[in-house]
Amino acid sequence: MESRLFKNTRVSRTAMAVALGWACLVGTAEAATFGRVVPIGGHASDLALDEARGVLYVANFTANRVEVVSLVDGSIQTSMNLSAQPNSLALSPDNRYLLVGHYGNFAAPNTPNNALTLIDLNTRGRQTFALGAPVLGVAFGIDGRALVMTTTDFELFDPVSGATTVLTTIADAQIAALPAKPNQAPPAITTAAVGASGDRRWVYGLTDQFTFRYEVEARRIQVRGYTSTPTMGPRAVSVNRDGSYYVAGWVLRDRDANNISQFGDVAGTLDVGSHAYDTTRGVIYSQVPTGTGGQVEAQAPELMVLDAKNLAIRERLRLAEALTGRSVINSDNSVVYSISASGVTIFPVGSLDDAPRISATVEDLIFRGNFCDRRVSGQEFAVVSSNGAPVDFTLSSNTAGIRLSPSSGVTPATVRVTVDPNAFQNLKGTVTASITIQSSGSVSVAKPVRVLINNREPDQRGTVVNVAGEVVDLLPDPVRDRFYLLRKDTNEVLVYGGESYSLQAKLKTANGPTQLAVTFDQRYLLVGHDQAQIISVFDLETLEELAPVVMPGGHYPRSIAASGKAILAANRVAGPTHTIDRVDMVSRTAVELPTLGVYENDIDKGTVLVSSPNGSRILAAEANGNVLLYDANADTFTISRKLATGNEKLAGAYAASSYDRFVVGNKLLNSSLVPVATLDGGANQSLGFSFVETLGLRTTAADSASPGVIERIDAEAGQRIRPTRMVEAPYLGTTEFPFTRTLAPLYSRSVIVNLTTSGFTVLPWNYDAAVAAPRIDRIASAADGGSAIATGGLISVFGDNLSPVNVASKELPLPTALGESCLTVNGVPSPVLFVSPTQINAQIPYNVDGSVAMILRTPGGVSDTYNLTVRPAAPSVFRSPQDVSVATVVRQKNGQVATLSNPLHRGDQITIYLTGLGRTNPAIEAGVPAPADPPLQVLNEPLVTIGGQELAISFAGLSPGQVGVYQINAIVPGAVPLGVGQPLVIQQATGSTELTVRVVD
Repeated sequence: MESRLFKNTRVSRTAMAVALGWACLVGTAEAATFGRVVPIGGHASDLALDEARGVLYVANFTANRVEVVSLVDGSIQTSMNLSAQPNSLALSPDNRYLLVGHYGNFAAPNTPNNALTLIDLNTRGRQTFALGAPVLGVAFGIDGRALVMTTTDFELFDPVSGATTVLTTIADAQIAALPAKPNQAPPAITTAAVGASGDRRWVYGLTDQFTFRYEVEARRIQVRGYTSTPTMGPRAVSVNRDGSYYVAGWVLRDRDANNISQFGDVAGTLDVGSHAYDTTRGVIYSQVPTGTGGQVEAQAPELMVLDAKNLAIRERLRLAEALTGRSVINSDNSVVYSISASGVTIFPVGSLDDAPRISATVEDLIFRGNFCDRRVSGQEFAVVSSNGAPVDFTLSSNTAGIRLSPSSGVTPATVRVTVDPNAFQNLKGTVTASITIQSSGSVSVAKPVRVLINNREPDQRGTVVNVAGEVVDLLPDPVRDRFYLLRKDTNEVLVYGGESYSLQAKLKTANGPTQLAVTFDQRYLLVGHDQAQIISVFDLETLEELAPVVMPGGHYPRSIAASGKAILAANRVAGPTHTIDRVDMVSRTAVELPTLGVYENDIDKGTVLVSSPNGSRILAAEANGNVLLYDANADTFTISRKLATGNEKLAGAYAASSYDRFVVGNKLLNSSLVPVATLDGGANQSLGFSFVETLGLRTTAADSASPGVIERIDAEAGQRIRPTRMVEAPYLGTTEFPFTRTLAPLYSRSVIVNLTTSGFTVLPWNYDAAVAAPRIDRIASAADGGSAIATGGLISVFGDNLSPVNVASKELPLPTALGESCLTVNGVPSPVLFVSPTQINAQIPYNVDGSVAMILRTPGGVSDTYNLTVRPAAPSVFRSPQDVSVATVVRQKNGQVATLSNPLHRGDQITIYLTGLGRTNPAIEAGVPAPADPPLQVLNEPLVTIGGQELAISFAGLSPGQVGVYQINAIVPGAVPLGVGQPLVIQQATGSTELTVRVVD
């Protein structure tokens, strides 16, 4: 969208809300909607609110009357018949007079009927004043006089005397003659709108050719011509209480008509849409049809609740029908009255919290997996309604492998989201999915929940920190040990600390933020926008918002860069030529450069700027293939060169160094912007680049679901150094904004922050340090160190470089990757209890046996295959950590391990703790703690003897609460031989183990 202004040209209300109710159309066939519709049997063209009399005046344009609607029950009390079409209404400050402006622009053979009708609401007396031109709008000021805008002039009308005074004349406005073509609402016929501030000191207006500002107390009017693409619709004007800001069409302006923010993706339809300013809550209620949503008439009408500062969307509410013109809000901001298709829709916004609005308690859910984790994982979130009442909901996902339970119900409800890893087994990065929330009983449109599913191999580097929403730019602040993220969907700068990577502050920008920059003196943060003609400015010491930089009319500063000499902004311009402007921080203004040195100031709208750290140069990269270089010493552009040929476009990474090296896409350029190397990345796109003195860091990826690659670059030779896979892909940009900045080295922390799919990813400075590949030397039972291994048994793996860290798992069920080490048996991941450089303790999966192959993956690589035999059963009794000669045979009488000094007695009840007894009934998954009820018994009953005497076994199975640990409960027989060194033998299937115990009488 483009909007450009030219220089000056001549030319208890809460009770009422409750009574009216909040919703209609609740049922299975039609969803609930916010607001109550009052049909008037015609087309409404304007409103005037008379709170003293408890009524709303509605101009019924096509029926030639003013409807008087009760504020209590919404009924039409009476109708005031008129002689001509009522186009606009205004109520005097003392509530005595209702002024009606008539649009009677009839063409021959009909007779024009342009006039003002003044209605004395106290006496019901009426006077009509004929005018020579159609009335486009009327508004009373605080002085008791009405400003009347016609197609030829602006007049002041005194309701007491009936006198009019011409303030200024204007060129004839281009308006439609009557009769109009069918199917046109009044705004499409009159194409004009006016609105007064709540204090009545300011009046603003909008036509197809100009906007105007009227300062009531000074009786001064200022008219400005403008152009816009698309048309400036909806044709409505809404003003805040003191007149400092107003919305005209799809643009939010300040008192000086500066474009502070504008709606994105607008259709520009004149007769569909509206807005109302709620100064108390700092919001704007608005319907503005989209340009990409198909036919405007077919779009589901929604009332957006927007931040009044920057038009960031807070929530969306369903409407029963489209709004079609002016909206007004009552004095305590509890009720909004809007012209709509049937007449008027009444919104009790003060009672919005009582309306059923459904939402999720989270924005994002992140599932982190790896090659070794094939278990279904789950997370929970709640679906709630704003008023706590039960509201129906239905959930669905756009991605296979995601299950929702329940997928429907009523609020409040806890929903469990499970992800089947088998559906994403080939994933080596992050897939983005969503959960849609629908409800027929909610008046709000619920925001979807984003689901991020990440799978990684052990060699993929980085720690991901989730940031919800659409994050489009990243900038480090080395002076203050922090970095900044630009979240576009909420119009915010997110300030993160470099020490803990925690969110420190949120700074509100204007609408459509595109890029960040810091002034060369490191004092100010600057934010460019695609939907505002200003640069937001923040003090970096206090994080306080300062006065913005106002751009020339129609200039949208998409990209900004600061050198030691000048601050430049690359603009999308409302016109045929896009330009680079120079910013003056003292006056907070910008001026269009007359030329770019010897070159025309005519750039591609997809242009980005970046400065060298030493402030000597600013590189300009254009999506159309051109590059330019600004030299701060010469204070001009010294180079312009074409890098792309034919239909080739430039995109991806861009960077400038202090050592006469520059990067655009995959091209490394010298000080003359001549390519000196092509940084090949295969099928990967170049997405991020940062110069670190004479070296560089570069990130690439094939797509958003791929791992991404980070590598060092020799900036002199263009040589790639140690490409290393990342945990997920860098941010890829969009078709509209193809250039990306995804790298931010934090020197004070020796870390590298990357803008990635899920938010940002942190890597250590030595992310590519050489790590030796793992080597498996020996595998033994974790109980007694023997070589016999059984399915489901606990094992110890010995070798070198088995893990970069020492860490024991605190999770249950056990993870299948720990310390970035991942062990597989015949490709099946093994649950891991402990990892270290020389030893790993793990569990053999229950579903593997026979001749198997074991492989270990670590950040250092993949081990050679280690072949071993896994038996159905291989009993192995745990040894005491203090004395490996002492087996874990516990006397139940005293709860102590049997030793020479605590011998077994005939008749003792004992428990033997061991591993390797194999599968159980019922079965259990590896890594999962054994339940106590029911206890899991082994499939093959073991035989236990002492000195050849068989023991009676009461239980043989998994020990409750333990993983891979079995127990045998038995009784020592009375006939067992006495003495030291009695053999205790456990036999099971083809496996057996033997140890010695002391037995006494």
